[in-house]
Amino acid sequence: MTMKMRMMTLLALCSAGTLAGCGVSDEWYGRDDKSGGVETTPKGSGGYGDTGRAAAAEPAPAPAPARAAAPAPSSNSSVMYYPTGDRATSAIMLERFAPAEVVSGQEFDYSYKVTNLTSMELRDVMLKDSCAQGITLVKSDPQYMGNIPDLTWALGAFTPGQSKTVKLTAKTNNASGVLTNCASVSYNSLLCVSTNVVQPGLKVAISKPEMKLLCDEICVRIVVENPGTGVARNAKVTYNLPAGWTMADGKTSQTFDAGDLLPGQKKEATVCAKASKTGNFSSSASAMADGGLKASSNNASTAVRQPVLTIAAECPPGTLIGRQMNFKFTVKNTGDATSANTMVMAPLPAGTTFVSADMGGTASAGGTSWNLGDLAAGASKTVSYVVRNTGAGTINASASVKGDCATEVAANCNTSVQGVPDIGTTVTDDDGVTVVGANHTYRVEVKNQGQINLTNVKMVVTLPADMVFVSSADGKAMGNKVEFSFGTMAPGAIKASSFIVKSTKAGEKLVVGETTCTELKTPVRDDELTNFID
Repeated sequence: MTMKMRMMTLLALCSAGTLAGCGVSDEWYGRDDKSGGVETTPKGSGGYGDTGRAAAAEPAPAPAPARAAAPAPSSNSSVMYYPTGDRATSAIMLERFAPAEVVSGQEFDYSYKVTNLTSMELRDVMLKDSCAQGITLVKSDPQYMGNIPDLTWALGAFTPGQSKTVKLTAKTNNASGVLTNCASVSYNSLLCVSTNVVQPGLKVAISKPEMKLLCDEICVRIVVENPGTGVARNAKVTYNLPAGWTMADGKTSQTFDAGDLLPGQKKEATVCAKASKTGNFSSSASAMADGGLKASSNNASTAVRQPVLTIAAECPPGTLIGRQMNFKFTVKNTGDATSANTMVMAPLPAGTTFVSADMGGTASAGGTSWNLGDLAAGASKTVSYVVRNTGAGTINASASVKGDCATEVAANCNTSVQGVPDIGTTVTDDDGVTVVGANHTYRVEVKNQGQINLTNVKMVVTLPADMVFVSSADGKAMGNKVEFSFGTMAPGAIKASSFIVKSTKAGEKLVVGETTCTELKTPVRDDELTNFID
């Protein structure tokens, strides 16, 4: 609130020969007396406060030459305390300094000193000097405003304790008399309340890795800050995950409370998620705070890649038992990212023994393994091992490959091992000489001496003339023949049987056995000669 106060004081200096301002009175000073001196009056009183003090800062100009018997003039000053007249309770002290007397027609100096007595700033301080007739103003510092007789000075603002002085030079054309004037001072006092004008701001930015593998966790760093000059209150940040991304709790967006952000303050949060598919993904965050503050972040892009491994198995052509066999496996990365720590594992095929492996393959009880290291996208490598087969049949070979973030895949192939068939047979009896008409026993035996199974194994024994079949546990008599069917025989298998005959005539009798199987083209013959006697 501003209160403008004005007060006018009359500074009337009435002693003889004394100059008090710009006006002219009817009393005359400086008249000649009988002694020829100048008659002076005591320093008068006027206005509020103390009067008659000498002005230390502004000495009065020297008086014009007087008669020889006249004493030297003295200075004159006045003081006023505004607005109460009491220094302790007033705001402004107004002092005026002037010579006690002046000579008509000569220039003289006088001044006003304005002082702020308070501990606060005073605004719009104005000094007014009302001059009467008979005075000519030569100059003032600072320059006055208005016209004689009403002169004013706009002294502006005064800090606590500050003083300002107005200096004037004037002259009077009056032959004698008392010059009087009236000076007043006014000001505006202010009751001020300072309120800061601020402008809070809001800014949000995100950053995330440029590339990640599909199996990796992708973490996005979010930074919200207040670049303004005031507090951004109740700031909240929301981050929406790209399509196909989910956090561990299944959410696809995350909002966090940043609270109150001081000017220049930053807060950050991290959101981690996984992608369900490969591709290029872009996302952004948004922030808001009280007062309608809003901000959107930059778009941050992340490429999600994945290595994709394939493996192909290559088996050798069929071979014979006991031969070495070379199995190959070709691994290729058909994905769009490097497969790190790529490992190939091939179990040892049944019916084989390990011989060697290339590409640094290592054999163990579990098979052969290769560490291919990093396999770049589009690259391929082939590994192989050599084994020796130990038996006929089908050899099944397989291998699998895996790498970091690459799904494990496997491949297999098979080949055949052919064995050499062979068969051994015997037809024998215990006694080489026997009596005609007595029962005589023959034993038969078949052994698979080859490397593969023998199928449809059959022995047919042909009896000579005059020999009669008596019986057999396994054999089947068909005319003069006895047939034994042994079916399938594995390598090393033995099958045996017997039959009983008797001869009706004496003589050397030859029993002939022939053994056949599917795997052998040539029958195997075995004979046994017996001498029958009367």
